[in-house]
Amino acid sequence: MIDAVREHLESRCRYGVKLRIIEQGGERGTGHAILRAMEEAEADDYFIVYSDLYASPGIYESIASAPPPAILAVEVDNPSEYGVLEVAGGTLKRIHEKPHGSRPPSNLIFAGMIRLSGEHEPFFASIKPSPRGELEATDALNEIALVQDVLVVKPPRGEKWLDVGRPWNLLDANRYALEEASSRIRGEVHPTAVIEEDGGPVIVEEGALIGPHTVIEGPAYIGPGARVGPHAYIRPYTVILEGGKAGHSTEIKASILMEHAKAPHLSYIGDSIIGEHVNLGAGTITANLRFDHKTIKMTVKGRRIDTGRTKLGAVIGGHAQTGINVSILPGVKIGSYALIYPGCTVARDVERGGVYRCGTPR
Repeated sequence: MIDAVREHLESRCRYGVKLRIIEQGGERGTGHAILRAMEEAEADDYFIVYSDLYASPGIYESIASAPPPAILAVEVDNPSEYGVLEVAGGTLKRIHEKPHGSRPPSNLIFAGMIRLSGEHEPFFASIKPSPRGELEATDALNEIALVQDVLVVKPPRGEKWLDVGRPWNLLDANRYALEEASSRIRGEVHPTAVIEEDGGPVIVEEGALIGPHTVIEGPAYIGPGARVGPHAYIRPYTVILEGGKAGHSTEIKASILMEHAKAPHLSYIGDSIIGEHVNLGAGTITANLRFDHKTIKMTVKGRRIDTGRTKLGAVIGGHAQTGINVSILPGVKIGSYALIYPGCTVARDVERGGVYRCGTPR
């Protein structure tokens, strides 16, 4: 697995950047992960970014250029779900980790970006396990703040930050990224295809093929080697990654097709996330709107959570497959490697590797 991850990431490195993967040796917390990186790198300067967030380029620039030690802070409506910052004079006094049951000291939270120097490694080496048994980066930052000013950096005006902690957050993150992109057409576009950029940029990467009588409304992204059309309709905020396929009379709206996912014909995909190497049978439909137009709930780690979205389709894990004429109701999750039999209406989540049957087989 680690070799596959390394190969995938190395293939996407640009501008002479070299990749080095360091194995943590177990899930021991963010503080331990940072410590392992510092032990291996033995560098004088570090810029640490958590992987489960989206940030505009200007945010990266603002925190990367700050003198260490420094952290990124953003204002949110639900600070108790995060590490809440106690700040004075622009410097950190303390991070209060998820202070449920008490009033947070502010609505500023630690936003997952850190500037450190090599001299801060001992702080991470000396932290003790938290109540949940992990070495927390926030504990090390609190110790640094006791002896040194830790600069609190806020995003520049207009720059976007998003915590990508739940499946539907991926849709929002892609929306932000597309709005900040610029158009480029490097693939092959059939003369009868229509590219509409009035609503936003359209990106067609090298090796992509846009077939006859296809309509793409920006903002949209079509990755390398993707195949779209003929007669496909790609609506705004759609992302089709490398090798993906949206075939004849397929409509996709505000969704993500991951690498080599295929909707070859006669399908509708709305506000959905389709995992890598998924194959959708002809006539597969993802419903994305409740009859009563109420917000859609999704089960996450055994809890029903209101997504706050009135439009949300399905989340389908990698290598899953649907038969012909399958309908999937709003907010349903289908696990990786699951099989959905033809003609089914999927009204509940399907576990990883599960088989969903309906009706009476003949």
